[in-house]
Amino acid sequence: MPYLRSVANNKGRWGISNTRVPTESRPGHVAIIAGFYEDPSAVAKGWKENPVDFDSIFNQSSYTWCWGTDTAGHTHKPKTQNFLTTLKYVDEGIKDIEKLIRDFYKDDGRTTFLMTADHGMTDWGSHGTGYEHETKTPYVLWGSGVEKIWGEKNIDQETNTMFYEHRFDLNQADLTPLMATFLSIPVPVNSIGQLKPNLMNLTLSNKAKAVYSNSRQLLSQYNQKRLDVEANALSILYNPYKPLDGRKVDELLHFTEMLLKHEEYEQLIIFSEEIMNLSLLGLIYYHNYYQTPLLITITVSFLGWITYLLRILMEQSVFSQIDVSNKKYQVTANVYKTVDKSILGLSIFTTILSSIIIYAQSLPIQYYIYFNLPIFLWYHSLSPIELWIQTYNMFIQRRHFWTLIIGVLCYTLGSIAIGFSFSYRWVLSIPLLGISLWPTFSRFKHNIKTILYWSWPTGCLLLSIFSFSPVVGKDVFIELVFLGGFLWLLVLLYHVWFIFSPHTDNEHGIRDVILSIVHMVILTIALQIIYIQSKRFAHGAPISQVLQTVCWFIGALLPILPLMYTRKMNNRILGINSSTIIFYLLMSVAHEGLFIIALIFNITCWMYIEFKLLDIGNKEIIDCYFESDEKRNQKHLTSFERSISSDDFRRAFFFLLYIVLSYFGTGNIDSLNSYEVRWVLCFTTSFQPFLITGLIVMKTLSTQLSVACCFRAIQNLTKAPIGYTHIIVLIYSNIMGLLLLYCVTNTGSWLEIGTSISQFVIVQILTLIIVLINQLAKLLTYVDIFQLLIKLFKNRKKYV
Repeated sequence: MPYLRSVANNKGRWGISNTRVPTESRPGHVAIIAGFYEDPSAVAKGWKENPVDFDSIFNQSSYTWCWGTDTAGHTHKPKTQNFLTTLKYVDEGIKDIEKLIRDFYKDDGRTTFLMTADHGMTDWGSHGTGYEHETKTPYVLWGSGVEKIWGEKNIDQETNTMFYEHRFDLNQADLTPLMATFLSIPVPVNSIGQLKPNLMNLTLSNKAKAVYSNSRQLLSQYNQKRLDVEANALSILYNPYKPLDGRKVDELLHFTEMLLKHEEYEQLIIFSEEIMNLSLLGLIYYHNYYQTPLLITITVSFLGWITYLLRILMEQSVFSQIDVSNKKYQVTANVYKTVDKSILGLSIFTTILSSIIIYAQSLPIQYYIYFNLPIFLWYHSLSPIELWIQTYNMFIQRRHFWTLIIGVLCYTLGSIAIGFSFSYRWVLSIPLLGISLWPTFSRFKHNIKTILYWSWPTGCLLLSIFSFSPVVGKDVFIELVFLGGFLWLLVLLYHVWFIFSPHTDNEHGIRDVILSIVHMVILTIALQIIYIQSKRFAHGAPISQVLQTVCWFIGALLPILPLMYTRKMNNRILGINSSTIIFYLLMSVAHEGLFIIALIFNITCWMYIEFKLLDIGNKEIIDCYFESDEKRNQKHLTSFERSISSDDFRRAFFFLLYIVLSYFGTGNIDSLNSYEVRWVLCFTTSFQPFLITGLIVMKTLSTQLSVACCFRAIQNLTKAPIGYTHIIVLIYSNIMGLLLLYCVTNTGSWLEIGTSISQFVIVQILTLIIVLINQLAKLLTYVDIFQLLIKLFKNRKKYV
C-alpha cells in the first residue's frame, strides 16, 4: 500500500494496534469506537450483538459513513495476487477519500485521519483466535493535531520499509480516547483505553488536561465498581483493593486538582498516568472479587464428592465384616450415633449461617448452591462416622498398609498426569511408563510366559512414543497407513492358521475362520482403495465415486461382522478389533495407522496378562466365553457379590488411561482446525461440515470402543462388579476435573479460553461417555446374530 506507507513515513505516525480476542469484526469495532474488550460470556450471542447498550465515539457524532471490502482475505487468502490487487485498490480508495474531504473543506487543515483494522488474518484466511497474525493490526495517523517526527530516520527492523522513529505501538482500546481527544468530546464511559500524548501535537497544558480527563474517566469507572461491591459486602468480610481504597481515591483527586490549579503539567501527566494504571488494576480486582471464594467452595465440593464416592465403595466391604452381635460393638454404636447427630447439627448450623451471609450481600441465587453444596456433600460423606473408623481400623491392621498408601498416591498422581495430558500430550508417556512395570510386582508373575511378559513393557514404550509425535494434520505419510494395514493382515493370518484352525472341529470354529478371512479380504480391498484414491488426489485426478460407494458399503458392514463371531472371548475381540482397524485406516493419512495397531496390541496384552494373573490352572483364554450380566448373576445367586479390591482400582485406572490415550494419542480437538480433506477422502470430497465432523468423531469413538470391549472382557474374566468399577473411574475423572478447574481461564486468546473450558467440560462428561461406550461394548461382545436368527426361525416355525 504505497500511499499509506508514504503518509506514515513522511507526514504521520504509524504503529501496531494490539487487539484482544475474539479477533472478529464486531468485537474489534467495539474496542476501537468504545474502548472496551469483549467479555467471553458474549460467545453465547455468537458475537453478533452486545448484551448491553454502550457508549461510543459514534454516539457523539453527527454523521458516520461505512464501506464494506471483508471477502477478499477469506476468498483469495493473504499473500495471493488477487488479495494484493485488492489492497492496492483499497490504498487508492483511501487516497481518493482523503482528497474528497480536503477539497470539501477547502483544505483548512482541521481534519485528522486514522486508518486501522478490527483484526488481522492468518495466511490461510481465518481469524477469531489469538495467533499473532490475527492480534497485530496496523494503524496510520495523520493530519490535524498529529505529532510529526523530524530529524534522522532509520528503517524499522520488523517491517523493513517503515521508519522506526515514526512508530508507536499501542493497544486497540487506546484508539478510543485518542479519537475522543482529537474531536474534543468526552471519552466513552466504559472505555479502558489510555491516551498516548506522544502522538498529539498539543501544548503541554492541553496534553496534561487531556490525560487528566482520561484518568478521571477511568477513576470514576473504577470507583463505581468499588462502590457497587462495597454496598453489598459485609464489613467483617470485605477486603478492599488497598492501593486505591476510598480514602486514597479522595486524596488523589484532591492532589491532581491542585496540580492542575498550580499548572504543574508535567507532574499532572505523571500522576494521571499512575491513576489510570491503578484504576485498570482495581477494575480487574473488583470484577474478579468473588472468584477466590467460589474456587474454594467448588474445590471443597469436588473433594466432598470424591469422599462420598469412596464411602460407597467402602460401605459393603467394611460392614460385611462387622459382628453386630458383639456387646462391645453395641456400646460403641451408641457413641457413633451421637457423633452422627453432632455432624448433622453442625451441617444445619453452617448451612443457615452461609445462607444468611449470602442474603445479606444480595448475591445471585446460584451462590446458595455454590456455598451450601459442599456442606451437603461432606455431611453425606462423613455419615455414618462408624464406616470411616472401621475402615481406618481395617487398613491399619493390614500387613501391606504402606503399599496401599503408595498405591493411592500413584493413582492420584497418575490421574493428575492424565489431566495435564489434555494440554500437554507428552505427559501421557509418564503413566504409560509407570504401568509398564505392573507385572513385575505381581505375585503370580511366574504364570506369564516370557514373550507376553516382555510384550507388555514394549507395547507401553511404543505407545508412549506416539505422545511425542506431531499432531495429525496436513502432513501426509500414506506409507505408514499401508504398514499398519499389512501388520494387521499378518496378525489375522497368524490367528487363522495357528489359533483358529486347530479348533475347526465344529461349525462354530469354522464360522470364526470364515469371518476372519472375510476381514482379511475387506482389509486388502480397503488398502487398495486408500492407495488408488491417494494417488488420484496427489496427481489432481478425479476421485472415484465408485470406490467411495464401496467404502460406504464397507463402513456399514464393519459393525455387523463382529456380531457374527462366536462369543468365544478371544475370537470376538479379534473381530471387533479388525472392524475398528479397517474403519480407522480408511480415514488415516499418517502415523495414526501405526498408532491404532500399537494401541490394540497393548490392550490385548493387558487382557492376556490379567487372565494369567488369575492363576486358574491350565485353562486358556481361548476357552473363555462372554457372558451376559444376567447369566453371571444367576451363577452367583448363592454368594455375595465380591467386594472391590485394589486390583479393581488398577484396572479402572488402566481403562481410563487407554480411553484418554485413544483420543489424544495422535492429536486433540484442536486438530479439527487443521482439517485436511484427505482424512475423509475415501468417503467424500465435498465440503459437508456435519458429515465430515461425524466421520471424524466416529473414527475417534471406534478406538475407544475397542478399549471398552477389551475392558469388558477383563471384567468377565475377573468377575468384577461393573457398577463399582464405574464409580472408581468417576473418582479418577473428578481428580482430573479438580485439576482442570484451575486451568480454566478468561484471559488470553479466545483459543486458550475456549480450549480450557472445553477440556473441563470433557472431563465432567467423561464418565457418562464411558457408560455409553460400555453399553455399546456390551452389545458388541454379547449379541450373536446367528443365535438370534436361529431363535427367530424356531419361534416362527412354532407359530406356523
